[in-house]
Amino acid sequence: MGTANKKLDRGTVLITGITGFAGSYLAEHLQGFAGKIHGISRSGIWPKNSPKHLQKIPLHISNFQDSLHLASLLKTINPVHIYHLAGFAQTGKSFVNHNEAWMGNLSATQTLYEAIKKSGIKAKILFAGSGLIYGPAKFDKETMNESSELRPQSPYASSKAASDLLSYQVWINDGIEIIRARPFNHIGPRQSIDFAMASFSKQIAEIELLGKTPVIKTGSLSAFRDLTDVRDTVKAYTGLMDHGIPGEAYNIGSGKNVRISEALKMLVSFSKTSNLVIEEELTPATSSQEFELQVGIDKLKQTISWNPTFSLDETLGDTLNYWRQVAATQLQNPKESK
Repeated sequence: MGTANKKLDRGTVLITGITGFAGSYLAEHLQGFAGKIHGISRSGIWPKNSPKHLQKIPLHISNFQDSLHLASLLKTINPVHIYHLAGFAQTGKSFVNHNEAWMGNLSATQTLYEAIKKSGIKAKILFAGSGLIYGPAKFDKETMNESSELRPQSPYASSKAASDLLSYQVWINDGIEIIRARPFNHIGPRQSIDFAMASFSKQIAEIELLGKTPVIKTGSLSAFRDLTDVRDTVKAYTGLMDHGIPGEAYNIGSGKNVRISEALKMLVSFSKTSNLVIEEELTPATSSQEFELQVGIDKLKQTISWNPTFSLDETLGDTLNYWRQVAATQLQNPKESK
């Protein structure tokens, strides 16, 4: 069994989607273990909230539509490891922007693999998929392991499932070493407010510091979710890159569930405002009962020596403090805020 934190190969590492939520944390982690790091993003620009030390990483532009251009870029960088995190990330928005979801996930992944073949480089790839490819549980406490049936129920999940299967097919047919990671919900500072914990944290911070109405607006709070700190998730990525078996798939999660309402209560308990009101907005799609799904992570633990190091309390506290910093900056520099 390998360790998720040993000294990694000192060769060049490439991260697609490096400016995104998980990509930026992966880059931070790799700065302590890997050799030279390069990143690819569609914009070629680091977000304003990116740590200064990350902005020194060479950043290349690609829209993942031109395999010849990408092949030339890969040949120049010549990475030994490629972490493929780029893609369309919002489940809800995928129902409206379904073409963008398929382009950003399946087409982009296919372009990357074609570019690797054309470039002639010899690199090991970690494909970051999604636990949503399994779909919802059919019965209470159903455990999803890597051999469970794929039942995606959104354009996002379907495009991730197709990319996952493509990754396996490319390994079988072309011999490109691809490890398939299937992360479940990962949360933490810098996450988009399209995701629940970030949205709740931002609302609380703005109530505290910007004097907004003390009401937290939410969707359904009844569901259970496996929530892992993004800083732990990226450690699992590096462990799998070093010790995962090409062609194999690995779930990544904490193995523990929490009801969304309980996670929100934890955030509220950290608040400096005592009179917060929760407004839960239910829709026909969210009002039905959802079975609790258990994430099977036995295979991951048998492959790498990995356990989450951040408690949910710590993760939520760090997330809330991040949004407090954002709100404080907005208060001090209102012209620079959106």
